Order: sequence, then structure tokens, then C-alpha cells
Amino acid sequence: MVIGGGQAGLAAGYYLCRTGLEFVILDAQATPGGAWQHDWDSLRLFSPAQFSSLPGWPMPPYPDEWYPPATHVVDYLAAYEKHHDLPIRRAETVTAVSRRDGGLRVATDSGAWSASAVISATGAWWRPFLPLVPGSFAGRRLHAVDDRNVDEFTGQRVVVVGGGNSGA
Repeated sequence: MVIGGGQAGLAAGYYLCRTGLEFVILDAQATPGGAWQHDWDSLRLFSPAQFSSLPGWPMPPYPDEWYPPATHVVDYLAAYEKHHDLPIRRAETVTAVSRRDGGLRVATDSGAWSASAVISATGAWWRPFLPLVPGSFAGRRLHAVDDRNVDEFTGQRVVVVGGGNSGA
């Protein structure tokens, strides 16, 4: 069983298909695209499409753009699922994984599954971490997952903490 239908979950599914093993991908989202469908408006890939492909099927280039927007990634991920006919159950939220009778029990909001192995491909988008700020800070704090549009910061002083892709 694979928990999460974003990029990592789809890549795991591709390789599982090649083994001939029986598996399912459970994804909490109602539609394909992983976290890319919830990102900020200006988000683009930080590399060209040709370097952002999942295994077994190249991401098509985006016309007239070196770094494709999030919508291009969402479209690609949706097409990738169909292209490889991956067994995905949508809107299935996993609530717990526990050991049971020599295997694993995967509880979801709609029932329970049994599995001999689980791949967690949930990413970090759904549980963002905001570190404590010592002392007194009266400003607004938000995580990259809460940022939709840069226009809301016009005329304000802003500090970005973190040098990863989101911070950059």
C-alpha cells in the first residue's frame, strides 16, 4: 500500500507495477495533482520540465516558458496516473497504521485495509511546522502553505525564514 498520491506516491506506484505485486495508492485528495494543486499562485518548477519527469514517462515541455507553472505539473500528474493505469483510491484519508496479525492495518476515514507493507509518501504539505519565536513578536507568521498571492504583502516589511525552494 502506498499512502499519498503526489509525485512520490506515483513514482512508487510506477515501480510497484513493474514488480507485478498487488497494491493500492490511497490519496486524501479528491483530484490528482498532490500539493501542486494547492500552492501559491506564482509557483513554478525550479527546473525545466525535461528535468522534472517521473519514472517511465517524460513531462512534456511547457510552451514558451522555461520553468512551467503549477498547473502544468498538476496536468502532468493527472495524465501520469492514467498513462500508467495506477490503482488510486481518491478522497481516502488514512488516519492510522498499526501492526496486526503479522501485517499492517491501515485505518481510513471510510474503513480499514490490510497490507504486508506500507510506503508513506504523504510529504510535508498537510502538517506545516511553524517554529516558536522567542520573546515578543507582534507580526503575522505564516507558513509557505498559507501563502497564496504576494500582493497581500504590498507595502509591508517581510522576513522570509528558510533557504529551501519555498523560501527562495
